Amino acid sequence: MTENNLNPRWSAVALSSIILFSACATNPDGSIKMDNRATGALIGAGAGCVLATAAGKNCLAGAAIGATVGFLVGWYFESKKVADANQVNAEYKRKGQVIPKTEIKPVKVDTVIKPGVPERDGQREVQVTSNTDLIGYGDKAPEMSQKYAIYDENNKLVDEKTERMAAVDGAGRYESNSKFKLPASAKGKKYTVKTTVLADNKAYKESSYKVSFTDQGPFLVALAN
Repeated sequence: MTENNLNPRWSAVALSSIILFSACATNPDGSIKMDNRATGALIGAGAGCVLATAAGKNCLAGAAIGATVGFLVGWYFESKKVADANQVNAEYKRKGQVIPKTEIKPVKVDTVIKPGVPERDGQREVQVTSNTDLIGYGDKAPEMSQKYAIYDENNKLVDEKTERMAAVDGAGRYESNSKFKLPASAKGKKYTVKTTVLADNKAYKESSYKVSFTDQGPFLVALAN
């Protein structure tokens, strides 16, 4: 059977199966977990196949391109509480801040971006750490989330992701950590990384950084907000 006679759907399924098999692992309880990059690759493969087929081109080739794009960024995210409400409210009260009696609100966000250790395969990891302070004595905390967006040298969106800060349960200080990886082909290119902290889906603070990669590893230049 020649390549042109391959069933497009079967080709996409075959490629997705290969990706799925290579990226899955087994949890201690016997369940299956998948690397975040595999999810992106599977989505990319499906999208590539659809686009290629619509254009009258080979589905397998389109799926391969989509999978490559999906693997461009691998995400990791976690949030945790690092200081309780009493401590944080007391800190801001000493600074002269009026502490709301009926609500809880964000008052400060600090974000730091730093490079991780370069990997043998040439991938470069970037770590994003944010500390968010919430104060107040209200009964309901706002829903806090953090949005990440990566843009290439032409200001074209490469990938974006929004994560809910699940640890938020009231006033306090919360730390959120995210990691993403760019491939070895990112060397010599400049990316813009934007982080936005949202409260009840409304932007509270946005920070932007330039990420550049060299032979020695990535170096970062903060941009003015």
